[in-house]
Amino acid sequence: MDIYKEKLALIQKDAEQLLAYKTNQSTVVKAGPGSGKTTVITLKIMKLLTENINEPRGLACITYSKDSSKEFSKRLHNMGYQKRENVYLGTVHSFCISQVIIPYSKYYRGPETIFLDIISQTEKKKLFNDILIEKGIGEYDVRIEEMDTERSHSIIGHSNVFVNSNELVRDIASVYEKRLKELHKSDFIEIIKYSLTLIRKEEYVRKCLESKFPWILVDEYQDFGKPLHELILAFLKFTNIKIFAVGDPDQSIYGFNGAHPDYFFELYENFGLLPIELKTNYRSNQDIIDASTVALDIDDREYKAGNRTDEKAEFHFISCKQGLDDQYKYVTETIIPDCLNEDIPLDEICVLVKDKYVLNGLIQEMNYSSIPYHVSKFEFAKSDLVLWIKDCAYWLTENDSGLFEAISSYWIKLLQRKGGLLPNRIKQVEIKKLYTIIKQSIEHKNSFTNWLIHLIKKLNLEKIMSTIEDSKEELDYLTKLKKKAIEGEFETYNLNQFARLGRPDGQVSLSTRHSSKGLEYEVVIMIGMEKGVFPDYRIESIQEKVNEDRRLFFVCITRARRVCYLLMSNQYISRNGNPFTRYPSIFWKDLLKACEDNKFVTNRVTQNY
Repeated sequence: MDIYKEKLALIQKDAEQLLAYKTNQSTVVKAGPGSGKTTVITLKIMKLLTENINEPRGLACITYSKDSSKEFSKRLHNMGYQKRENVYLGTVHSFCISQVIIPYSKYYRGPETIFLDIISQTEKKKLFNDILIEKGIGEYDVRIEEMDTERSHSIIGHSNVFVNSNELVRDIASVYEKRLKELHKSDFIEIIKYSLTLIRKEEYVRKCLESKFPWILVDEYQDFGKPLHELILAFLKFTNIKIFAVGDPDQSIYGFNGAHPDYFFELYENFGLLPIELKTNYRSNQDIIDASTVALDIDDREYKAGNRTDEKAEFHFISCKQGLDDQYKYVTETIIPDCLNEDIPLDEICVLVKDKYVLNGLIQEMNYSSIPYHVSKFEFAKSDLVLWIKDCAYWLTENDSGLFEAISSYWIKLLQRKGGLLPNRIKQVEIKKLYTIIKQSIEHKNSFTNWLIHLIKKLNLEKIMSTIEDSKEELDYLTKLKKKAIEGEFETYNLNQFARLGRPDGQVSLSTRHSSKGLEYEVVIMIGMEKGVFPDYRIESIQEKVNEDRRLFFVCITRARRVCYLLMSNQYISRNGNPFTRYPSIFWKDLLKACEDNKFVTNRVTQNY
């Protein structure tokens, strides 16, 4: 509770944060980078549960990812939150399944049918590729993400946001959805669409949800796209549920998943919610803040630094001679040693790259240079089961006493999905067995491989997962994890190394640009700042996609507190061995001009060797 009071005291100094915390009406908060949005929404949850909402009623907090919901759970626990009934914290898909479809679909008599057998990613890709082959469409002409984006934007409801449609992709999506029903399967978009149908058509469903959840909070609203947007608009139109939505349209960078900043703007401007804007950045100095607005090509943002007010930023523009390899080497041989000489620790340095292929090349160079690193995005972040195994490892190695409650809760839910509801007496027996098994597994702490195999065997995990309906994908994740432990990248890990994956500990952070959102470092290094690379040459004539890449560049810059490095190479070698010239990205040029115009501390280096 001390942390709660400490955070509460801090927001008393920020009028916008305090207003968001205190408001008792539906509210939408536009929160710029470093503005403390996570603190605000966490404090809001605590206030609502301790002062406004009496049991047995609760609230729902919808997050963009499972990682985000785990982070919220941890923050709430640290603030003294005591677990209670009817408080939901998780993704929108899980909300729709657990809070809408499972409890209420049996009462619906409409023509629509929902199947809770969720198609796995492998099955979905095969179905999609089969449709492409039938229609004579090349596998690179339409991507599965484009189909899902089209499906998301095409949901009919109360939104007036217009997004361009593609007739070919729309036709593929129509065939896909028909085949999905024929297979008696569903996917996450269908789950939300069916939930919308129940909420819109069934007053009983609306009344039940309204009684259970007087408030629904949404974090990172700009990331969700139309399915979640229509769900929130349905609650606003048909129920008395209050909405507290937080997001930043300037950080809407997941267009390939159906996100679009206009959905946030529509909620902010057109549906009668109280609009609040958090303008103070407590992460970066003013030079970084001013430079980041140049990245957006917008001059009406009024963000100001809340800390480091007298500090100057540094911007370094590095032109390497040839290819990505020269950029990798400049990072490992020059930038990182320079940072260490300035007493900047490794875990305050982050390198941002275009995609996993560039990331793999950088990893090779980091290994060659013996520089410790970690990859920010955990590969298994979409798997509840693997995240649970990671929690078990962390609890065991770090003695995090508060974590076992969440570990045991997940285990009981798993057992009940397998065999039905358990009496309290049996629950306690199973929790005690789980505690003993995990505690005794410490004898395998020196080998993650041995620990994992031991845990799977003692808990009979593979058999349990194989008998639970809709758990094929989780079983696939478990198999993949086991393979990586036996003969892959985790083969040499001890238990502590696995437990701390995603937590930098004296290591440089490596991340793709898209995975960097939410991170912050003293030094941010951006690789691949050439024209045709960022933004990609395939979208240079599509203004909407260029604008999204501008927002992505904005996200990258605002990860930095003080220092930014931008790297490019003047020459590359084509696949047939011929050299060709590369030029700076438009983002590079815009930022360099702004730095020079504003007399920011700017360093330009051109390699000649």
